[in-house]
Amino acid sequence: MSKRIAARDFRSDRSLLPDEVFLIPGGKRRGPTDPVSEEVWSGLMHLPDDVALTTSNHHGSQLAMLYGLWGNWIEAVGDVHDELFGVMLDAGDCFQASAFSTLHGFYRSAVSDLRSAFELMATGAVGNLVPNDSDYIRWKKHNIGGLPFATCLRKLRGATKGPIHSTALQHNGWMDALYEELSPYTHTRPDASDGEIWRSNGPIYVAAGFNRVFKLQLSTYAAGYVFAKLARPNFAAHRRPPEHGP
Repeated sequence: MSKRIAARDFRSDRSLLPDEVFLIPGGKRRGPTDPVSEEVWSGLMHLPDDVALTTSNHHGSQLAMLYGLWGNWIEAVGDVHDELFGVMLDAGDCFQASAFSTLHGFYRSAVSDLRSAFELMATGAVGNLVPNDSDYIRWKKHNIGGLPFATCLRKLRGATKGPIHSTALQHNGWMDALYEELSPYTHTRPDASDGEIWRSNGPIYVAAGFNRVFKLQLSTYAAGYVFAKLARPNFAAHRRPPEHGP
C-alpha cells in the first residue's frame, strides 16, 4: 500500500495552470472529455512518483542547479534569429526533458535527450558559420540526409580557428569523448539500458544513476555553450541564481 506524504509537503499538491498562462487560439481550454481512470493513472504514475519524491528528497541542490542552468540557457538563446536560434530553443527542450526524466528515474531517456541537444548545437554552429554548406542546406530545407556529429566537427574545424578551436575541436578530444559517452544510451546498448542501471524493472531510484546522468548534463551544457561561442564569437552567457526559473 502506498504511503502518503505529509499534507504540508508542497509536492503533495497537483493543479492545472490557469488558462491565461497559455497562448490558446479561441480562448479557454476545454474541460475533461475523456478522463483517465484511477487504476490507469496509478499504474502509469505510482513508480515515477515514488522516484520523483525520493530523488527530490536527496538531490535538491542538484535539481536546483539543473533548473537554473535551463533558465540560463533560455536567456542565452537571445533575440537574434540566426541559424543557431532555433536549434538552441530545441536544445533547451531537450535539456528540460532530460532533467524531468532524471527526476522520475528514466535515466536512459535523460541521456538520449542530451545527445540530441549535443547534435543540435553542433549542427546549428555549422549553420551559422557555413550557412551555404550543401549538407546543412539539405538537412534544414529538404529533410534529406543527415549531419553526423563527426561531419559537423570536421566542417567546424575548417571554419574556425583560435584558442577555442584548438581545445574544443581537436581530433579525439573531449568533444569526441563526450559524444561517445552519450551515444550508447541512444542506441540502448546492453550496458547502457535502464534495466542495467536499475538492476530491476522500473523506474526506480538509483543514486548512482542520477549522479551519472547529472555529470553528463553538466558536460553537455558546457559543450553547448562552446558551440554557441564558436558560432557567435561575441556570445556571452550571463549566470543567474539557480532558484530563479525561466
